[in-house]
Parts: sequence; structure tokens; C-alpha cells
Amino acid sequence: MERKDKLVNWIDSRLPVFTFFRDHLRDYQTPKNLNYFWNFGSILGVLLVVMIVTGLVLAMQYTPHVDMAFESVERIMRDVNYGWLLRYIHSNGASFFFIAIYIHTFRGLYYGSYKSPRE
Repeated sequence: MERKDKLVNWIDSRLPVFTFFRDHLRDYQTPKNLNYFWNFGSILGVLLVVMIVTGLVLAMQYTPHVDMAFESVERIMRDVNYGWLLRYIHSNGASFFFIAIYIHTFRGLYYGSYKSPRE
């Protein structure tokens, strides 16, 4: 479908942002049995990024030594800016990650996503 605006067509021919949004957001093909359980794949992707970022930040502050490990965790909790929040996001995110993995897997098994024909 060609747009009437020449400027938009010119921009879209060089950097297809408008075509990308149209094809992947507005005209995106979805399965017939779409429900809220299909969101867990995206939730897992976002959660994985959050877990990687918080894990890297926490690993930068942690000391893996027998005598200093507990003190480094206490320092993260007390002295690092929002260290307590990073630690709790990371620990609770790990628990929710497993819950979301189970829901995502059982959704695929329940709806027969492994069978053909696949949409």
C-alpha cells in the first residue's frame, strides 16, 4: 500500500521505519487462539535482559573470597546506591523467570504448538 505523502515515501524508501511498524505492529499475523498466555515469551525476553543487567552490576560489586563474600553482600545492601533494590530485583526476577518458563512451556504443550500445521 503506497502512501500519498511524498516526504514519507522518500524517508521510507531510504529508512523503512514506517513499513517496519506497519508490517510488524499493525498487520502482524497472530494465531487464532491468542490469549494472555502468549505474552509470556515476551515477558521472558524482557526478564532475561533485566536479569543480565542486574547480574552484571551485582557481579561488579561482589567479592568471591571465603573471608570477604558476606561483607561484600552486606556492602551491596548498605553502601551501594540502590544495591538493595538491584539484589531484590535479581532474586525475585529469578523466581518469576522459572514461573514464566513453566507457563510458557505448558502453554505450548496445551495448544499443541509442536504439531503441524504451524501458523
